Amino acid sequence: MDISFNIGGEAGQGIDTIGDLLAQIFVKQGFYTFTHKDFMSRIRGGYNFNVIRVSDRPVHAPSHKYDVIIALTEDAIRRPRDSLVEDGVIIFEDSIEFSDLEPCHFPAPLLKTARKVGGNIRMMNAAALGAILSVLKFPFHLAQDTLAEIFGRKGQKIVEGNIAVAKALFDLTAKEFSRSCSENLSTIKKGPCSDRMMITGNRAVALGAMAANVKWVSSYPMSPSTSVFQDIVSNAEKLRIGTIQTEDEIAALLMAIGASFGGVRSLTTTSGGGFSLMVEALGFAAMTETPVVIYNAQRPGPSTGLPTRTEQSDLLFSVFASQGEFPRIILAPKDPLDGFDVTVRAFNLAEKYQVPVIILGDQYFADSVMNLPRIDVSTVSIDRGKLAKDDDGEYKRHRLTDDGVSPRAFPGDPGKIVVSTGNVHLEDGHITEDPEIRNAMVHKFMNKIPFILEDLNHPTLDGTSDAEMTLLSWGSSWGATNEAMSILSEDGVSINHLHFTDVYPLRDEVLKEVFARASKVIAVEQNTLSQFAKLVRMEVGLSVTHHVNRYDGRPLTARWIIDKLEEVGAL
Repeated sequence: MDISFNIGGEAGQGIDTIGDLLAQIFVKQGFYTFTHKDFMSRIRGGYNFNVIRVSDRPVHAPSHKYDVIIALTEDAIRRPRDSLVEDGVIIFEDSIEFSDLEPCHFPAPLLKTARKVGGNIRMMNAAALGAILSVLKFPFHLAQDTLAEIFGRKGQKIVEGNIAVAKALFDLTAKEFSRSCSENLSTIKKGPCSDRMMITGNRAVALGAMAANVKWVSSYPMSPSTSVFQDIVSNAEKLRIGTIQTEDEIAALLMAIGASFGGVRSLTTTSGGGFSLMVEALGFAAMTETPVVIYNAQRPGPSTGLPTRTEQSDLLFSVFASQGEFPRIILAPKDPLDGFDVTVRAFNLAEKYQVPVIILGDQYFADSVMNLPRIDVSTVSIDRGKLAKDDDGEYKRHRLTDDGVSPRAFPGDPGKIVVSTGNVHLEDGHITEDPEIRNAMVHKFMNKIPFILEDLNHPTLDGTSDAEMTLLSWGSSWGATNEAMSILSEDGVSINHLHFTDVYPLRDEVLKEVFARASKVIAVEQNTLSQFAKLVRMEVGLSVTHHVNRYDGRPLTARWIIDKLEEVGAL
């Protein structure tokens, strides 16, 4: 079973609430769900929609087709209608002038019922929920239980009003809507899974940071990263985390560096435009060998670009950001569960190697809601790296070592004087312009890289190892790419999927093996220039044979990838 819903309307009409209610009902029924929110950069108006995909198997990407469209505005009918499956259902607000009616199109008095029965037009989302469940032939108590849970904190009167509105539309739909076109939906019974959570990528990053014992977060709000900061702030008092909304992104990273220099794990969150402002401070963290974690939720640029859309276009910028040469680590989680693990690892790696670690998310990863296994926090371990000991003798913050990592001490540690600077410095941290010391310190930086590479994870390979065709992806493009691989494999195509979460420095062992076996390697990326493919060619000397690129700000789907593979001649 695999069905998709498109819930559309204007910002402010409650389409998020409808989607959240519906997804929760399916989760409680044991199904896997995936929700992607497509919204314009405005507070009210425009055309926004949520896509909810429901399946009896795990899903990590939206579908290209819809079985049910729930429309609160004319745009919400007109725009997605071409993607409606044959005999699909459209439920729409009956005040919309829409004459092209078919048996599967049901004009529902959502607004009138919300006003008449509930006394509040904002309850039209409950009305829509009642209509949907009636079409699905789900028992009404599912709506009643979920509405009570969602609105319980607002008081009994609000709960009762929403339940009454939902019941009115549930009964009306059962009476007036044609059943012939919804048989494919009415067979839904019970899903196979239980005890699972609904979580966004941003929520997972926030949870990962808190599990990793972050103690300082300084950020300037910037979509789509802001909710990570908000989630941590909401738990800051309980977990004794210092947080501040800074005046700009420059201050955000510099404060995080200062907190880390003082001895605590620190984080800053931003998107591409904000990361642009952080570049000089990034170099300062590198020169002073101060560990810090930066979460960059990418969005289309340049400049303001599409602030509420998705893209993977900051990879090369992140690899080369700031002047000079120094090691940094770049991680790009594939889904929220991976996002939690990646964030914990980011803090451990930052402190172990005393380098900045950049986590590359994107709007798709940040805001999509996935139904995944519960996070097991018992597996979290903390590695604070090489710390100075009392018997180390005279303390030198930047002592030369074989692995490039000097023991850390913090201001106020007994018997330790901690000195560092953004200039080239001696082992004790004081400024120098001596060319031999300069060379020694550059070698110290670069000596970390082989050890970092050993600590990074290999890419994952799904499908047969000896396939003739390989799809190459990184970060959040995993879900749609893996689904495309599975569909093509079932159709008899010899294909596999090589995916990178640990993006830089680049581990090349598996990469070389896969490239040697495959006759075609296709890079699937959400950017124009195939940035990861360029990185592979630059670092390893291997070139892909085809490129599949999406950069319109919309998420990848398996069908879109397959269509593009045909278009570029890979199939």
